[in-house]
Amino acid sequence: MEFILFSRSNCHLCEAMEDELSPFIENHNIIVKRQYIDNEPALEQRYGTKVPVLTLHDEILFEYFLDAEKLLSIIKNNDCNSQL
Repeated sequence: MEFILFSRSNCHLCEAMEDELSPFIENHNIIVKRQYIDNEPALEQRYGTKVPVLTLHDEILFEYFLDAEKLLSIIKNNDCNSQL
């Protein structure tokens, strides 16, 4: 499972979300790629000041703050679907 975390340099909310994602990366074998939107006009236009933004399959899951319970549910649902 590969998530993308859109963020900016020197963004305390971005760093906080990245820290909150660490246990999920370690315990649920997910991948989180960090994509900086700084100096990327298309990404800056799309996300602007909404960062951090966590996406999965181009779908926005969270803006600004992570909901750990919802993320765990998403991970478990995707694990079940991949085993079918």
